[in-house]
Amino acid sequence: MNLAEPKLIQIPIQFNSSYCGMALNAIQLPPNCHCLGLTRENRLILCGDRPTICCGDTILAVALNGSIALELEAILKKTHPVLWTSFRSHFPRNEANLITEDFLTQLCCKD
Repeated sequence: MNLAEPKLIQIPIQFNSSYCGMALNAIQLPPNCHCLGLTRENRLILCGDRPTICCGDTILAVALNGSIALELEAILKKTHPVLWTSFRSHFPRNEANLITEDFLTQLCCKD
């Protein structure tokens, strides 16, 4: 692969992603990198539609110069600590038994 060639990056969004709840076009990217859109439930949603990122989505981005693709990928994989919630506090102790991936997905993907 030539480092000067564009490189497509696909990043699945997890429940603790720093980008859950953000508009896709609000992500700060390195120069010559662009978000194209995201996929959600087998649908393509273009960046121009201003989608809000949810866990389970896959962000599609391109680095116009392949040499900065690793930096772009690292930025898009940014996460919060596991015990982060949408309220930016630790889970209450009485909900400790409810903490599963489904529970965390519901916290992230509120409509």
